[in-house]
Amino acid sequence: MGCSIVLLLILQVTLLATATPKNPILPGWNPDPSILRVGSDYFLATSTFEYYPGHPIYHSKDLLNWTLIGHGLNRPSQLPLFGTPSDAGTWAPSLRYHDGTFYLASTTRFVYTSELRLFPRSFYVKTNDIFSNEWSDPVYFDSLGYDSDIFWDTNGDVYLTWSGINNNHDKIYSIYQSKIDLETGTSLTPAQIIFNGTLPHDSAARPEGPHIYHINSTYYLLIAEGGTGITHRATIQRSSVGPSGPWENNPNNPILYNGANTNLSVQNTGHADIVQAMDGKWWGVALGVRPQGSLDDPLRLNREQLGRETFLFPVDWVDGWPVFNNGQPLSEEILTHDGTNSTLATPSNTDALPPVNQVYLNDFASHTLDDSFYYLRTPYAPFHTLKSGSLQVRANSYAPGDRDSPAMLLRKQASFNETFETELNFPSPRTSLEEAGIGIFYGDMLHNEIGVSGPPDGQSGRFVVVRTVTLNKQVGPWALTTDNATVVHTNYIPLSSTKGPVKLRVEATPLDYAFLYSEGSNGQWTEVARFDGSVLSIPPAGGFFFKGAAFSMYNTGNGKPSLTKAEFAFWKQGQFA
Repeated sequence: MGCSIVLLLILQVTLLATATPKNPILPGWNPDPSILRVGSDYFLATSTFEYYPGHPIYHSKDLLNWTLIGHGLNRPSQLPLFGTPSDAGTWAPSLRYHDGTFYLASTTRFVYTSELRLFPRSFYVKTNDIFSNEWSDPVYFDSLGYDSDIFWDTNGDVYLTWSGINNNHDKIYSIYQSKIDLETGTSLTPAQIIFNGTLPHDSAARPEGPHIYHINSTYYLLIAEGGTGITHRATIQRSSVGPSGPWENNPNNPILYNGANTNLSVQNTGHADIVQAMDGKWWGVALGVRPQGSLDDPLRLNREQLGRETFLFPVDWVDGWPVFNNGQPLSEEILTHDGTNSTLATPSNTDALPPVNQVYLNDFASHTLDDSFYYLRTPYAPFHTLKSGSLQVRANSYAPGDRDSPAMLLRKQASFNETFETELNFPSPRTSLEEAGIGIFYGDMLHNEIGVSGPPDGQSGRFVVVRTVTLNKQVGPWALTTDNATVVHTNYIPLSSTKGPVKLRVEATPLDYAFLYSEGSNGQWTEVARFDGSVLSIPPAGGFFFKGAAFSMYNTGNGKPSLTKAEFAFWKQGQFA
């Protein structure tokens, strides 16, 4: 995808220029951040799971304002996601630079169910020009695991460090390591456990996300622990011997952990990486979520629609140990190294995703879509064209929620208060199976749509179709599985015309979403559905919560080929009346 972004309506310019910089620095789901600096340039990569292309690469000059410059995995030969389950796909990357080359290590889980008891092989891709968006095909490692990190020792040895399990039955996690031949990915030494984490060593501890550093003649091992929920945290060890330890435990571990106080506005903090700035000071990035609702709201900790976002914090050194965020919990304000509010320039994030007070408007006048758009899994064939100022989407047989690649484009929701709107030209669909529209999407089991379809059986004309998903409840002795974990509710509303354009809208608030449509020239909006935001962030039975919500445009034959093209006039997303 190319680069053509039109950003409008930048409000309250004077206020923004003097406001305190705010977290997250990458709003909208951007989990598992990995950061580095080369000269005066900072680069950051995050996870994408079953989305394609994989691993966005962001660039910054000041750690606050980030531009999306491409994706590390942007060809089917690098990322063949076909039938990959929700929340599988590409997991936490590690972005590193050595001797003129950028390396992006990753893991792709193609199966995430009981038939795959072991982890897949991790890999890396590389490039000499990170701005080119041209990365190599994968070089695979021998090891089975995830969260792979590449480290170059001072003597030239290259170490691969990852999270793995002891066997395919007990599944007790540890941090493993081996020396490797970087050109081939081949192991040069047997895999050995170098650390079991600071928590009780059982299947719930999940030591993962390792990063090795060599700072002031000391080796450091930074990891994530405690799973991905409230107990998520970052801990660090150090060694004067080498990158394999033995390790001395930081007496102040965990060095990043918000879960001790669930009233905090940021939760699930962990999976950190650190970088030294041009002025010699150190900074860190980590993931976190922002629960929505009052403190007495029982759904508050489950209302995290934007998912795991990227946060920035200062790192100071005391007695040879890093201190994250002045020893305070991570918050929505960026602190300085002396503990006060940051006086750095306010981030605009204009080229990454639209934050508060900005509207993204794409009128599809360009011949290509910009890099902020995603597919669900790797598309089998092109299904969209940009022509005459519109986005034309040709249907395939898959629908949103099918475990494959529907004719659907997605763009991340970036603010809890956000509206998404388009105008759809979808004339004379023949049956209710022919359907095009927009939606708010988390994954196969958590998605909601409003669209235009042909007539249900026994009726005629065009209809607005509204489809919402709720979690099923356990009834009787039968356990909930991925087959019966959710219930789909479908409603049809007749339209007065068979050929005219229809405007569709999703209105998001911190607590809920609303679906609306408008027909004809009177501009009146009709609300046809409203549902709680938790339906996009409470994982159903057999599911997980690794990503966040995204807006979507789609065209489907609902299991059958469809010859009716959908023509979308624009993509408008942000805060507007």
